[in-house]
Amino acid sequence: PLTGLPNIRALEDYLYLHPDAKICCLRMDNLEFLSRHYGILMRVHCKRMITASLQPLMQKDEQLFQLPGSELVLVLLGPGTAERLQHMVDQLNSRKIFWNNTGLDIEFGASWGEIENGEKLHHTLGQLSWLSEQSCATHNVLALTNSLETVSGQTTDRVLMLGRIKRALDAGGIRLYAQPIQNAAGKGYHEILTRLESDGEIITPDRFIPLIAQFNLSHRFDLSVVENLLAWLRDNPVLHDKTRFSVNLMPLTLMQKEVATEIISLFEHYLVPPHAVVIEITEEQAFSNSETSIKNIQQLRDYGFRIAIDDFGTGYANYERLKRLQADIIKIDGCFVKDICSDSMDAMIVQSICNLAKTKSLCVVAEFVETPEQREMLLRFGVDYLQGYLLGKPLALSELQA
Repeated sequence: PLTGLPNIRALEDYLYLHPDAKICCLRMDNLEFLSRHYGILMRVHCKRMITASLQPLMQKDEQLFQLPGSELVLVLLGPGTAERLQHMVDQLNSRKIFWNNTGLDIEFGASWGEIENGEKLHHTLGQLSWLSEQSCATHNVLALTNSLETVSGQTTDRVLMLGRIKRALDAGGIRLYAQPIQNAAGKGYHEILTRLESDGEIITPDRFIPLIAQFNLSHRFDLSVVENLLAWLRDNPVLHDKTRFSVNLMPLTLMQKEVATEIISLFEHYLVPPHAVVIEITEEQAFSNSETSIKNIQQLRDYGFRIAIDDFGTGYANYERLKRLQADIIKIDGCFVKDICSDSMDAMIVQSICNLAKTKSLCVVAEFVETPEQREMLLRFGVDYLQGYLLGKPLALSELQA
């Protein structure tokens, strides 16, 4: 209903009537990132504009089909598939799509292949999806027939990694690490970072987080991390009532209707008070138009959790939004911190964020602090807490002193 395009079930029917059709996967690189900042309607608008641009280049009975995310399926008939598809990609890359008078930076890529007798559609779409992602960098369309061995290997790697992730979650393979977040006096708390242990190997977040998000495992993963942390807190009590840790929730987790209630129930089960743990969320969720996300965040705050906005300043936030921000802590993204001593623009941005945060009584944390010079400048600007290798590298939670 939003894009006005037929879906995958319609594609299956189409292929039954046109068994010789060539399947093309058209990818809009960076669209997923842009949609997190501009919203779902921007993505819908882009797909509509792309459809309008391609219609004059399509022949009778050729059609576009909707896919979730950053892709569309285009079916072409007749000869010259590679040349025609390349021309379409070149046309799309030569124009900008505008959203609210802002030109969007979208790189287009595409791949194409054939399906014998309409079989294995979803498997082929998965291979074409990976191949179209590779084509975005060069804007050259890629044919599945010429790259089948490579694509099959990449698809197999993803499937194998997904299996390892699921086995790690089933077998309690979550391993918690803690990185210090400290004020000028060296006091503070720790952020919980996670690794997975599977088949005797430690898997780092850059390898498993994208697959957890892609295959809708974030809710299960996040609640497992929270429960592991709470079990440690129960077994390592202290007399003081200060904040001890912060823990991240992924965007899709907060879009689950009852997740706030589930988190609160876990804290009550393990007898851990909410002030012991800060909940870190992304800018995307902090300024979300999702009613479910907003409700979950508010329910957590009402229960007594402090809310921190992670990676603040990377594009989603602006001053108008910051004025109405319902949170307690903002964490300035490390991209503004790493060159702060040599880049006057980064220094100005950080100081501006600090000044505005103080007017709302927000606590400010700076990430990626690695040198004494950065530390001195950040504290002078009014940053309350620092995080980075200068303060300490992540340490296994089991090695942390209670």
